[in-house]
Amino acid sequence: MEEDRVREIQRLKEELEKKRGEVEDIRVLVNQQIDRPFLAEVKEYSEKELETYIREQISTVENCVDPRPDKQSVASHRKIIGRPIVFFKRLLLKMTGFHVHLLLDKQTQFNRESAALNQALVIRLGQIKERMRQIQVKISTCEEGLVVLEKKLEELSSSQERDKGDIADRKPPAQD
Repeated sequence: MEEDRVREIQRLKEELEKKRGEVEDIRVLVNQQIDRPFLAEVKEYSEKELETYIREQISTVENCVDPRPDKQSVASHRKIIGRPIVFFKRLLLKMTGFHVHLLLDKQTQFNRESAALNQALVIRLGQIKERMRQIQVKISTCEEGLVVLEKKLEELSSSQERDKGDIADRKPPAQD
């Protein structure tokens, strides 16, 4: 009966994980574009969701290492006056570019080191997780061995009690 419950719980967990996999994006749920990002509480993520989140965030951090503006980032969405605005933005960027690059060089270096550190921490976390799994396997093996030893000890104790009873039942030979 207990085994049936465990199997049913496992089946429900697998079904829930399958449903979560089908609906990964909130836009799929609401069936339209969302005007702002929707961030769920990270502490509420399952282990699989957390691993996916970490992978996505690391790639995002790696893509945003260099904060210096480039020519593609200077644009305008206005149709008529957009070109003059872009021209003045680029002119301003050229005039202040030297100072901007001086300031942002340190930030770029910090970002690179932070991204590398994040990757190292994720790799280290994976190693720790694997080590914990190995320790859990060893503990399970030890627990199984302990149960076997307890049963053998009980058997020895009961056989020793029987032997004592047999010896006590025997009467010593009568001496004349």
